[in-house]
Amino acid sequence: MSVSQAQSRSLSASSLPDGRKVRPAAGRFCVFVSSSDRGRDIFEIVFQNAEKMWRDCDWPRYAGFTRKHPDLYGFTALAAKGPSNWQDELGDQLDQLPDGIEYVYLTFEDALFLSPVNGAKLNAIADLMVGQNLSYLSLVPLNRNAPGRVIEYVRRKLSKRPLRQLSFSEPYYSSLAAAIWKRSYLRSLLRRPGSIWDLEHVVTEEPHYAVWESVLDHNQIVKKGQWAFHAKNLLATQGISLANSKREFRTVKAGIRDIRERIVWELVGFLSFRLRRRLNLISHRAPPSTGTVSNNPGNARTTGL
Repeated sequence: MSVSQAQSRSLSASSLPDGRKVRPAAGRFCVFVSSSDRGRDIFEIVFQNAEKMWRDCDWPRYAGFTRKHPDLYGFTALAAKGPSNWQDELGDQLDQLPDGIEYVYLTFEDALFLSPVNGAKLNAIADLMVGQNLSYLSLVPLNRNAPGRVIEYVRRKLSKRPLRQLSFSEPYYSSLAAAIWKRSYLRSLLRRPGSIWDLEHVVTEEPHYAVWESVLDHNQIVKKGQWAFHAKNLLATQGISLANSKREFRTVKAGIRDIRERIVWELVGFLSFRLRRRLNLISHRAPPSTGTVSNNPGNARTTGL
């Protein structure tokens, strides 16, 4: 069953006096680009094609920075209260969104969109999230190595559910990249100390989901603060130039290391990660004080998905 089919079966939209249907999620979702003054130069380059990429999506668009900047490329610029750590800056920016925004599609300043966003598909996903009261949905399939992709293919063929529920042992259970978050839920997790990497490993009692197929065609083109090797060519396909950028490219040595790590990952996948988690070398449980965690995943609520 596709997302749109599940949405139409499980939700009933109300009607306006003129007979038009009102979508359950209308006005409750937005696009939010998380950035800072340190990454604004990336945003100004990468999102030059935003008007074309987002023309078929009716969600309002916002971009967050450390200080106030002019609106750009159809994005309303938001500012943090001042320079701080990443979670406080992002939290400040989220707090400035209009009260009616309950969900945010969160992405980052280096996400280069390569083809126009399918607004109808995003709206169907939004209605499904509202109807099922979901707090988190990744818009990219679960990351797997070659054997794992075969297993996921079989799992998908056997499943009648429109979304893939994540196991509580899933690496990067709370991955920040290309995901739709319930705004209040994300805000609660940002109150935890630690790095972005730490947050992505947090496991709460909230069921998290992922799509079976990628919904968006985009590519992260910055790694560790440097342009990736393929950044120049990908930007060129969108008519965007890096000629005036002062940011460095990844070194050849770093590129070779990235390739080597990718080859190893294709062979062993998340085995190393799972072993470290099993040995409690990776902290991944949100503390009970957050009010979002259960030490017994079996007690987590379930949905019809």
